[in-house]
Amino acid sequence: MKSGLKDLIALMARRPLLSKIHPYKDIHKGESCYVMSDGVSVKWFDLSAFSDKIAIVCNFFVFHKQFEELNAPYAVLPEPFWFYPRQWTTDHPRKNISNPISKFYKQEIIDRYVEKTFFLNLSNCLTVRRKNVVYTFNELWDERLPENFITKRIDCFAGSLRASIMMAIYMGFDHVFLVGHDYTHSPSRSSHWYEKGEGVFHPQKDFNKEFFEIAKEFIDITTITLDGTSDFLDAISYKNYTGQNPIYRDHTDLADENCLKILSTWPGYNI
Repeated sequence: MKSGLKDLIALMARRPLLSKIHPYKDIHKGESCYVMSDGVSVKWFDLSAFSDKIAIVCNFFVFHKQFEELNAPYAVLPEPFWFYPRQWTTDHPRKNISNPISKFYKQEIIDRYVEKTFFLNLSNCLTVRRKNVVYTFNELWDERLPENFITKRIDCFAGSLRASIMMAIYMGFDHVFLVGHDYTHSPSRSSHWYEKGEGVFHPQKDFNKEFFEIAKEFIDITTITLDGTSDFLDAISYKNYTGQNPIYRDHTDLADENCLKILSTWPGYNI
């Protein structure tokens, strides 16, 4: 079935679906922004401190109780086939399971925040057709892009971090501040803000280093850490950036009970 869907998507991977992204080119030229993701360091951050710039949020950041305090007109979820009734797990042994998270995301987030733009993989066009959804697929289909544009040099859809930074570049931002991208921190913690506990220190040597080396030709990148630095990115601590002391809050303070219940259906999440 998935093979057949890929063939269908290959036929659809032309205009006009993919040209819907064109109005976003250089729409924020010269501005700076945040790209916010699900790292456990977010548990120590007051998101109201990041309301001064436009934010691009990744993955499940939309479930955070302070999401509406952000100036976040854009959300990126690049996972192929995510919005289908069943989903293959990423960890071994791989399983084909029902996916209530995708249904919840579609009904409670995409349909609720109609004024926001959601960048999704084109493979989801058969299950999510909304005016506020823009599709991408392996490349940005825009003939105005130069031959040395980042998408022509490295895979920018291998994860939400790459996809969101690529979108920041496409939209013309000249500086991106990373929030909750803990694998860019040194020391680095694993786990997510919506899981139990403070995470586990887990070294991530040279995480996406090749991608960042290319990305930095197009945009300045600073990662905001809890208390550390970064091996190959400019870094600043939350306290030095905001002037506020970090204060730990557990996941039950950051997402409502129903959100956590839905997220707990995914194998491996410690919720």
